[in-house]
Amino acid sequence: MSALEASLPLPLPIGVEGAAVRDAQTIADRIAADETAADDARQAYQTDGLPAIEPDAGAGAILQAGETLHAIHASALLEEAGLPSGGAQPRGGTLYLTSERVVHSGTEATELPLADIEEMAVALERLVLIRRRDGSDLALEVDQPRLLRVQLAAAIAAVRARQAGRP
Repeated sequence: MSALEASLPLPLPIGVEGAAVRDAQTIADRIAADETAADDARQAYQTDGLPAIEPDAGAGAILQAGETLHAIHASALLEEAGLPSGGAQPRGGTLYLTSERVVHSGTEATELPLADIEEMAVALERLVLIRRRDGSDLALEVDQPRLLRVQLAAAIAAVRARQAGRP
């Protein structure tokens, strides 16, 4: 066998290429739907502000006096990094966005005051990466991460407006 023949890729089994294209199209469709939902939410929030939603039983248990619930993201994975403990394994649970905090309720609760969020970015298909003011990081894996980022940005803007004395 020549060096050229050895460097050529092996043929894919029948159906593998089609499955890969189908999976890529499914991911692209999911991202496009998320981008559309995020764009629609951004426009609605600019006009009407972040909507309040009725708390479910889980949210009712975590809401503090005076807090409003803005979003619920079920089946959310949370991974912490940059902590003195070295972080932990990803934990599954439900993510709640309130008027003051992001709360991940699963095997253990993790809460992040909105005022402690320094920056956010969406990565890949399902990740929202959050940098805290203390330098530690969170990774949230959720359906519709672009929509969550818009929801977080609107909630953070509302917190900053209240802190500045604006309605």
